[in-house]
Amino acid sequence: MKHSLGILLQFIFRTLGLGNRRTMVANSRKTHRLGKGRSYLLRNPADMPGMVVRGLSLRYKLMAALMIIPLLGLTLFLAMAKSIFERDKIAYVFDSSLSVSKTRAARVSSEIASMISVAQAIVLNYRADTKNLAESGTYFFDREPKFEAFRVYAWNQETSKYDLNVDLTKPNGKRLLEGRDAIIDDVVKQAKARPVVVRGLDSTADRIVLAARFGEVSDLRHVIAIAIFDATELAEVFTDSGRHVSFLSRKDTGGVVLGADLQAVNWDPADIWSTLSAKKTPEGIEEIMVSKKDNFLASFSEVGIADLVVISMVEKRAALAAVSVLLRKSALFFVLVIAATMIIAVFASRGMTFALSRLSEATQRVAEGDFAVRVEVGAGGEIGQLAKSFNTMAGEVSRLMLETAEKARMESELATARTVQETLFPESFQHLGAVEIAGHYVPASECGGDWWFYCENGDKVYIWVGDATGHGAPAALVTSAARAVVSVITSGPEMPVGECLRIMNRAIYDTSKGKMMMTFFLACIDRSTGEVSYSNASHEAPLVLRARGPNDGEAKRNDFEPVIDVNNPRLGEQPDRVFKESKLQLADGDIIVFYTDGVIDLKNTEAKQLGERRFIKMLASGLSGSTGLPHSLGSIVQSLEDFRTNVPLDDDVTLILCRYQSIAVDAKKGAS
Repeated sequence: MKHSLGILLQFIFRTLGLGNRRTMVANSRKTHRLGKGRSYLLRNPADMPGMVVRGLSLRYKLMAALMIIPLLGLTLFLAMAKSIFERDKIAYVFDSSLSVSKTRAARVSSEIASMISVAQAIVLNYRADTKNLAESGTYFFDREPKFEAFRVYAWNQETSKYDLNVDLTKPNGKRLLEGRDAIIDDVVKQAKARPVVVRGLDSTADRIVLAARFGEVSDLRHVIAIAIFDATELAEVFTDSGRHVSFLSRKDTGGVVLGADLQAVNWDPADIWSTLSAKKTPEGIEEIMVSKKDNFLASFSEVGIADLVVISMVEKRAALAAVSVLLRKSALFFVLVIAATMIIAVFASRGMTFALSRLSEATQRVAEGDFAVRVEVGAGGEIGQLAKSFNTMAGEVSRLMLETAEKARMESELATARTVQETLFPESFQHLGAVEIAGHYVPASECGGDWWFYCENGDKVYIWVGDATGHGAPAALVTSAARAVVSVITSGPEMPVGECLRIMNRAIYDTSKGKMMMTFFLACIDRSTGEVSYSNASHEAPLVLRARGPNDGEAKRNDFEPVIDVNNPRLGEQPDRVFKESKLQLADGDIIVFYTDGVIDLKNTEAKQLGERRFIKMLASGLSGSTGLPHSLGSIVQSLEDFRTNVPLDDDVTLILCRYQSIAVDAKKGAS
């Protein structure tokens, strides 16, 4: 591209006579030179008899050059810019649309998984002999505000049909069920073929029918639970989409469960999904045509439950509106540049020929990509100012290109570092026998300084939580070193937690030479006894919430016991440290809360910190009741986000919940 532009400019200069400094004289055929290799033009050819200057006068040539060259260059730039801007804008819209789809899919997955957990808790209280629920099952139904109706169907071998044995409804649930028996029967039939079925409740846009089959169809004791729950919060996620048209759809039928009313715009969701499903991937992007007239930039992300998929679409014409505005402004700017050039050309004198030739040569070199070229400022007035402006422009373009290249390199390296760091973290939820773990982590920048991990070694479960000094790339390097050391430690025989921290301390000190340190808390839980061995290296003390009965009510501040029996120096301060350890006994149902100081230091829009008191209050609210850890963690995280209200993070945020429940695990194994 640069070579082609250079050839074009050179052709124009030669055509106008600026590429040849020699003045052709008809009679004498001589060239008048000034100095070494430099020629000059006659000021007035009429003063020298017999001399005729071929072609147009230099003044008109100069005017034509100053008008044509910028016009061609700016037109080419405008054409290139239009193509580049459109590609970049479409890529950005695709990325943002896919991010929207993935975020909504994760929200839907979390919400439905939570509702399934509540339904499972109710069904566990179903008695096949009495064909009814125990009192605690009704209690769970009453305590879940989103459930408005709940039914349990059991297989009747004699009639080869499902009998309705349990029918729980709240006042609004009775109204919702009226006239919808056909829908419920259809959902029951679908639930026989698949473990989970989700669909919208007719035209009620904020109610969802959830069917979950507990047990295999071959087991005559299996039951199907049907729940109608309030999905108003999920519906708001899809209705508040800005330029995105988002909806939750079923892959089998293409029907809309939640979100945009596609019938209002005469769109067929089944056709949309048939186009997107051709990619055969759990998520993706595609440009599609809707109603044979409008192109849309669409993205999709599977929820992972009940063949649900989230689809987000943005009208291509609306997405490229900003590009059109930019091009119009650029065209206006180009017109102003051409107008200014014409004014300069009119007032230019024939004595500026040499300086203009120097500028034309420099322009050709810039067009060829040589931004290091500079022009000697010999003339005064406008030409001298033009030479100075050219030098400033070339220097600024060169600087901006270097800065852009450096910025792109740094952004690429940071993105790679963040991708690598994400592999250091485990799954956010795991059930390791008697130990149930749910974790949440949000970095304050591209690379974070917090790190948490869990692993098994024999009958022991290790939970590692650390916070390196600051955040960003240096802190991420320390967390990477910590993860590498943990891999070595856990691959060998079991060792005391104090010895583990001693080895990590030495490794971190050798990595950072004492300049970067890390607070750390290591806990080792014996799954058979519930005994916890732990060691703390100046980290925030975890909180223990003892198991509570259904009648104990919401936990209070004094119900959270801080684990503060032992505290050691930070990792990385000194190479040779001995780390003391202590023990803690857990009972069935006890929960340990691990966190980093980024949680306590959260700030709201009024620059007020969250503080320990508010944090414990959020924990008490989120951990009350009998919901699973993912639901409890989601409730706590939502409370933190509501407090922060999108205020940028000053530090990384890490929160981990760990529950010990050996009795429940043994009961599940016996039932299976």
